[in-house]
Amino acid sequence: CDALGNLGLGWLPSHLYAADFSDIMTAPESEAPRVSAGPFLFQSWTRDDNFIVTRNENYWEGSPHMDGSIVRVVPDPGARLAQLQSGEIDYLEVQPNQIATAEQDPDLTRFRWFDDGFVYIAVNQANPANPQDGTDADGNLIPQDPHPVLGDVRVRQAIAHAIDYQSIIDNIRLGEGYPMAANVLPTIEWAVDKDLQPYAYDLDQARALLEEAGWTDSNGDGIREKDGKDMNVSLITNAGNTVREDIGVYVQDQLKQIGINVDFQAIDFGTMLDQMDAQTYDMVIAGWTGIGSDPNDDVFWKAENDVVGSGFNNTSYQNPELEDLLVQGYSVPGCKPEDRAPIYKKIQQIIHNDLPYIYLYGSVANAFYNKDWTNIEPGTWSFKWNMHNWYQQSLQPAVTP
Repeated sequence: CDALGNLGLGWLPSHLYAADFSDIMTAPESEAPRVSAGPFLFQSWTRDDNFIVTRNENYWEGSPHMDGSIVRVVPDPGARLAQLQSGEIDYLEVQPNQIATAEQDPDLTRFRWFDDGFVYIAVNQANPANPQDGTDADGNLIPQDPHPVLGDVRVRQAIAHAIDYQSIIDNIRLGEGYPMAANVLPTIEWAVDKDLQPYAYDLDQARALLEEAGWTDSNGDGIREKDGKDMNVSLITNAGNTVREDIGVYVQDQLKQIGINVDFQAIDFGTMLDQMDAQTYDMVIAGWTGIGSDPNDDVFWKAENDVVGSGFNNTSYQNPELEDLLVQGYSVPGCKPEDRAPIYKKIQQIIHNDLPYIYLYGSVANAFYNKDWTNIEPGTWSFKWNMHNWYQQSLQPAVTP
């Protein structure tokens, strides 16, 4: 049922890769692509600095107006904003605390939209000291060695109750976000369960769940213990994303109030992804964008996608009932939304209960661009969908009568 939506994903020239794409990370085409059906062609890539593309004269919608485009890597958010204001860069998605400053610049235009994505805490269900694939060669489930702290759903639910999501949206995101209870975006109106609510902020309920799970503070030092071991977990996110860094400090403080000791670190983005792929983390603050307009997200939850070193089910989540529902959801005869909706509402309830992800907020994005650029027509699902039509007014030749 999501086949048409999947046609919008990026396409790869299969003849330039191994038959099973096992060389996706090492093939020359991945770092210096020779083939493009898009408006631009690859020119060069300088790791950690820039990526340059040039006009594709043979683009099917017509040759782009601009000569090309340069994407710059600027790790510091303040430096990015300064370059936008100075005219060194023309387009930037800004962080919430930068909006007021950018709006004061008369040379910039703002575009705000509900991004098809969200920010979440991924919670590793399995022991990070013993990562395992989710299935064997025959597709049979491999029982996972549970995480010594987070493998208990009561602990995950306690963590969910200890976070004030509206406070994150109001005070860290400065209002640029909205609450989410589960995995279906509210923009998919026919599938989202509007009656399902995020976990209520309730520290007493969180403490009660931890007590029920056997985690108590017997020595009165403020950190709970069980079987002689303190309740210690790590939390990571990518350095340079000040919003996620602030959320990490907030979550660390909140969980300390219920007796969980959190080692929070903001680390290099690539290192964070490596730990997620290797499944050697406890919890990570991350985000998805480009989720799309169909509710099928089985890639996150199926055990077959729990592959150490790759695969999007890096929380080692297993739930056979959910997997059956996922298959039903995308294979309903006729694919009518009203027939699929009840299935996805059941899926949302299970994800809400099991908490492989703790949903922090749905994303609202803000981009600013230089007013010298014209023909920019931002779309809800893609800001740059008509980039081939963009041009700078100041570079257009004067018209002679």
